[in-house]
Amino acid sequence: MGLHKKKNILVGAIGRLMLPEALWTRRFLVAWLGCFVTVLAFDVLWSIQTLMWGMLHVGTYVNAMLLATVLALPAVCSRRQWPQLVVLLLADAVLIANLMYCRTFFDAIPPQGYGHIAAQLDFTSVMFDTFSWLYLVLPVIAVVTFLLMNPGEDSDEPRPNAVFYLCTLGMLALVSAVIAMFSGGMSHHIAQIRRGFASSAVPVIYTVPGTLVADATAVQPDITGEQRDFVARWGREHVGFRNAMGEPADTLVRRDNLVVVLWNSLESWPIGIKVEGKELTPNLNRALLDSTLTTFYAPRVLAQTGVGRSIDGQLLMLAGMYPMADGSFSVRHAGNHFHTLPDAMKRNGAKTYLLSGSEPWMWNVARVAKSFGIDHLVMRDSWNNSETIGGKILSDNSFISQSVARMQRGEVWPEGESAYVQLMTHSTRAPFKIPEELQTIALSEGYPPRLLDYMTAVHYTDQAVGRLLDYLRQRSDWDRTMVVIVGDRGALSPWRSALRSDAAGAKLVSSEEYVPLLIINAPVGGYRKAVMGQVDVYPTLLDQMGLDADWRGMGFTALGQQSPAFAVTSGGRIVGNTSGTPAGLPAHIDGAREASDLTLRYDLLEE
Repeated sequence: MGLHKKKNILVGAIGRLMLPEALWTRRFLVAWLGCFVTVLAFDVLWSIQTLMWGMLHVGTYVNAMLLATVLALPAVCSRRQWPQLVVLLLADAVLIANLMYCRTFFDAIPPQGYGHIAAQLDFTSVMFDTFSWLYLVLPVIAVVTFLLMNPGEDSDEPRPNAVFYLCTLGMLALVSAVIAMFSGGMSHHIAQIRRGFASSAVPVIYTVPGTLVADATAVQPDITGEQRDFVARWGREHVGFRNAMGEPADTLVRRDNLVVVLWNSLESWPIGIKVEGKELTPNLNRALLDSTLTTFYAPRVLAQTGVGRSIDGQLLMLAGMYPMADGSFSVRHAGNHFHTLPDAMKRNGAKTYLLSGSEPWMWNVARVAKSFGIDHLVMRDSWNNSETIGGKILSDNSFISQSVARMQRGEVWPEGESAYVQLMTHSTRAPFKIPEELQTIALSEGYPPRLLDYMTAVHYTDQAVGRLLDYLRQRSDWDRTMVVIVGDRGALSPWRSALRSDAAGAKLVSSEEYVPLLIINAPVGGYRKAVMGQVDVYPTLLDQMGLDADWRGMGFTALGQQSPAFAVTSGGRIVGNTSGTPAGLPAHIDGAREASDLTLRYDLLEE
């Protein structure tokens, strides 16, 4: 037998093994192609929203074929078409939910997130805002697949052979595993991708179910001696750099009470400006201009949050730590040991309170609060939720009014008690839709709709915060109370480029994602023009309150004589002025992200 003939026989044998006629009937082929096109359509939609890099990886197509084979199982098990349609529509629902989640967090829904899907219905405005009509291509593919599966004249064709189906599935799984092994294994490769510039590509390369399985079954390796040494070395370097900054400005004036307002998605640019002759933040402006108040104002606090967004903001500003490289610490590490601002207050005899209209499970905020040292939580079920915005989210007007009423009745922070009180607003979260009957400012339509909605929402919450400030100033312990108002994260990052390309938007929206820090009734007043990071808020507030704490965080106080005039984004980009800084400081600050990630993963603050 000639070599050429033997080669043809071998190729034919492999072809029959990979594409056996007993499996690839017309119905199964149509079903499989429908599933395969569905997966690829998701990949394209995801990549359009994030980065196309994942579409260049060979594993993307092998894993798409593997998932398509799994989804086509009903065509093997049943002669009816409707089971295949049901499976495809269920898959579409999961894929669309992940696409919507991606538009905010640039990642797939984590394993723990699926347990909260039903509760997400409370946030209907957010859901509609993250939906795109392009997503409807997925159910359209499902319906077309169903119609094409109609056997017509081929109704008597045999059912696909289950043994060949399993063999095909196994071979595709083997090829997928081999490809992953060339990158160090699936879990290792996923971790590697998430730490790089294309972190959002994981669900494209490994599919949503594959990513879910990898995350749910991932086993964290033990910390290495090299990693432990790196964290310890970074910590020693940080003490040296911090000492080189000089001692912070000091005062004999002290405060017994600290009120922290974490203003959801407040950016700096609306403060102090007028639009059509109207102030967007009249109450914040009044606090800045009031000569009877000592206020410290830093308008260029760089937002450094990661996928955790608001909860990452709390980690940065209340604990002085950077977000994790992948995912949010609140999902798996909420029970860690932390040294925080509320804990420092509690060690000085203060009672600690958290007031929020959100659910305790949202980003595991209740568990995080306990780990941060907050003992008294007043959350969604404790409020009258009759006035809501965006589904069932308690409006800031109602939330602040009810908070003030609780304080007046002595249920929260009775006068004479030393306290840390943290309030979290929600009405300025995307999509920034304030019902017309609740709006507090009227602007023309000459702005991009997203920008108009955001300005309207900011003015609305400013009115609510103004009522809180009015109440605090009439308390008998006002002179011993410091009030911090700070944006917990940026608001416009998904739309910043588009808004700045608009003539009206370019005059208003800042190019960088800055959030403001206002410290009202501060022992040390002033105006900081230079850039600082959210991680620098923690040591700044420790110094303002005169609190002694062994853990000074991973940032630098803004009250230092030579504080850095720059910060590093969550992606590692330096923003600000690095000239005149000590040699190695930019690299040191950039290294803080890795040191913080390791500290969170291995709970190193326990040691």
